[in-house]
Amino acid sequence: MKRASLTIAILAAFSAASHAAGDTLEEMSLEDLVKTDITSVARKSQSLADVPAAAFVITAEDIRRSGAQALPDVLRMAPGIQVAQIDNGRYAVSARSFNGRFANKLQVLVDGRSLYHPLFAGVMWELDPIPLEDIERIEIIRGAGAVMWGANAVNGVINIITRHTRNQAGAAVSVTAGSKGTADITARVGQAVSDSTHWKLSAQARHVEPSRQYVGGGDSVDRLNNAVVDFRLDHDLGAGRDLSVWATASRSKTTEQWNTQPDFSGPGLSVSAITPNQVLSSQSLTGRYRWLGDSGIESSFQASLNRSTIDIDNFVQESLTTVDLDYQGRLAIDRHDILWGMNHRSTRDDMTTNEPYIAIDGRRRSQRDTGIFVHDDWTLLPERLKLGAGVRVAGTTGNGTNVSTNATLLWTPSRSDSLWLKYAQAPRTSARAERDVSILAGASVLQTAIPFPPFTANIPVISYVNANGNLAAEKSHGVELGYRKQISTNASADINVYRYRYTDLRSGRQTGMFGCHPMFEPAIPFDATKCAYFGLTGLPVLFNEMQATNGLAAWNDGVEISADWLVVSGWRLQFSYSWSYLQADRSSNATTDADGKIMERAAPRHHVSLRSQWNITPSQQFDLWLRGTSGMDRLNLVDTVPSTTGAPTFTRVPGYLTLDLRYAYRVNKDLEFALIGRNLIARHRLEYLSDYIPTAATEIAPTWLISSHWRF
Repeated sequence: MKRASLTIAILAAFSAASHAAGDTLEEMSLEDLVKTDITSVARKSQSLADVPAAAFVITAEDIRRSGAQALPDVLRMAPGIQVAQIDNGRYAVSARSFNGRFANKLQVLVDGRSLYHPLFAGVMWELDPIPLEDIERIEIIRGAGAVMWGANAVNGVINIITRHTRNQAGAAVSVTAGSKGTADITARVGQAVSDSTHWKLSAQARHVEPSRQYVGGGDSVDRLNNAVVDFRLDHDLGAGRDLSVWATASRSKTTEQWNTQPDFSGPGLSVSAITPNQVLSSQSLTGRYRWLGDSGIESSFQASLNRSTIDIDNFVQESLTTVDLDYQGRLAIDRHDILWGMNHRSTRDDMTTNEPYIAIDGRRRSQRDTGIFVHDDWTLLPERLKLGAGVRVAGTTGNGTNVSTNATLLWTPSRSDSLWLKYAQAPRTSARAERDVSILAGASVLQTAIPFPPFTANIPVISYVNANGNLAAEKSHGVELGYRKQISTNASADINVYRYRYTDLRSGRQTGMFGCHPMFEPAIPFDATKCAYFGLTGLPVLFNEMQATNGLAAWNDGVEISADWLVVSGWRLQFSYSWSYLQADRSSNATTDADGKIMERAAPRHHVSLRSQWNITPSQQFDLWLRGTSGMDRLNLVDTVPSTTGAPTFTRVPGYLTLDLRYAYRVNKDLEFALIGRNLIARHRLEYLSDYIPTAATEIAPTWLISSHWRF
């Protein structure tokens, strides 16, 4: 396959491919660069300079010139957004700490449709692959946004906005191929049926050969194949009314190596690997109708139906149906700009699991989340001072009624300065996996003395987490202070600081311990029934029974800086830096205290990005992206080295600095070729170690790609 991909790359270099490179830096005005409009903060169009929130916009031009092949890699541009690549198909993405494979404090939307998955309250990035060439811009809001976007918008909101079909007439083809067996093809066709009606159909297929294992250097099993087909129709009905319809279908297949097969035949514990295939599919239909009433009320109603499946060999199978309904209205009265709305989400799943590794209470479960909100922007002094306040009340199946609030104050003493203050509180409702799933969560070896008869032995200790249907919602509240400055006609900067308090965070508590051999008695009971369930009766194994609780509390402090400088015509520099410090409260409960320290150590404190976009000539571009992050410590879910204390052990994930390069040559306005180098510093780099399933770590290696784009 690697040889075939190289052949594709060579052919791509001599074939016709993609759209025009878009607006060049010479064609961009200062307003294009630093006065971008944004809609996701207050669900209405605003200039970025008028937004009382930590906001960042990634444009289609930024995406194209990044050379990234997957959406999470694009998100690395934004300050405060933490991205770690797990393997070829999987990513951990969060905002302002709390990152993990199943990060659950970030709301992600595509054209306003939430990608939130109720199984774990987060996003499976491999379930919804989005063709990057279909994206118009990505709006990223750091900080709580639950008033506007509901539960889960605790640390941030990412809204991916796709291109309007009137900008996608004609046909386009993009081909990318290169090292690591990478091959990617995207095709699009669009048409204007009339002056008021446009449609487009796009499709993408992507393949990546297995990466290398970080330990040992052998091939991993993370071969990736995914495909997505997307249709969009836009119809302008006139008189301030329009209708949009989206239909999307995707399928993704990959494999993963789990170090979870225990062997108790010898002394202590040994673990072998299993390699389950993972097949994900998703189909969605979304419609949005917007209209302007005679009374001046702007209204929008959006409805979507999604059907998805997750099939992981010998582990879990889930089919999920989701219905989303969302209405919002807006009315400007004197100095008040009032926005209100309601949303309803209903999900129904059907799950089967492979016991005893994982068990679920209730094969089928329906969940509902219904909320109403109102928000007012009140102009106290025209063009100088504005006060905002909002509240959302929502009822959920798992956590009853919860309330979100926010208040903002925006001061603009001049057209080039903006100072804002924000207070917000947001809940994170419990997920299906937290309430209903019991799972083998870890294993270690305890070196201990056995009293009857007296001897020292290496005893395997298995951690098993039982379901807890009484988990409450996590809560956060905090303040942010931000300042934006247009330094000159060619430069701008943005800085914000924040401090948030989190309570009722997830932690564990020990609910019991039992042994599967009578020799542990009387200190530790022998439970024949439970041991038989796990098939371990008569073996010298201890089980530590745990349960998730709302036992943790923490402070999260941070600083985020970004700057944009048009050095000369045709050369643009963009810099971002973020520092975050997560500190858990100390607890007298040993398990809770240990969980707090694990959470702290898993949060990198520093992230930095420097991007350079240089138009060498009107037909040549050279882009450079230098980025890095500090290190972190990950808990070893499985540790076969005997310990006399039973204390948790960690593996260091080092910090890194890496470099991406892109050189593009535009033959004409419709044809472009590009040579892309990604992750060019450090040939043997690790970004992530599992925090939920003990998977084999994979390395992030340098990649060279050839890309061609043709529009016709």
